[in-house]
Amino acid sequence: MGRPIYVDLDATLIDSDVDERGNVIRIHARPGAGQFLGNLSGHGDLFLLTHAMRPHVKDAFRVIGKPSRLFVDVISREDMAPIIEMIDFLIKDERLTPEEKGLLYNEIQPIAPRGYIFDDQPVGSDLYLYKTTSVGAKESDWIQVRPFRRGRTGGRELDRAYQEYLRRAGGPHAVMSGRAMRRPTRRAL
Repeated sequence: MGRPIYVDLDATLIDSDVDERGNVIRIHARPGAGQFLGNLSGHGDLFLLTHAMRPHVKDAFRVIGKPSRLFVDVISREDMAPIIEMIDFLIKDERLTPEEKGLLYNEIQPIAPRGYIFDDQPVGSDLYLYKTTSVGAKESDWIQVRPFRRGRTGGRELDRAYQEYLRRAGGPHAVMSGRAMRRPTRRAL
């Protein structure tokens, strides 16, 4: 299999309305999300890579509908928790020198293979660090998508991100895996 393609959830594929306590009360799918996922699925195996918890992912998949079935698997906050803890420890531990932190950071093993990542977060953010470390990705694998805010952004940004992927991956015929002959098996949420 070739390089996987990872897609973020919140502010990339969906936007959520929250109450005053921060609870999600309604989820909105980004216009064009289904077409975007369909386009990407022709180039490799799709994985959801999100800092969200699995119950939120399940609710979001109901809103996204059939295109959510294109994901082979989900890597959620629960899956990334050990890596997040290690990174947070390295960032906060003042006893370690920058050199020691760098050496220890390089020892963190990814939980999934390297691939392209579509995310609304900027390079250098905490979520960028958690996600790239979790899948062994490099800065050149990160494709930033303009954050989706219902009523303010739409699907054109997803098309721009897809075009950037094609540019980086080698054009419209860049097929990154041999998924045609196998049925996706998505881990239970």
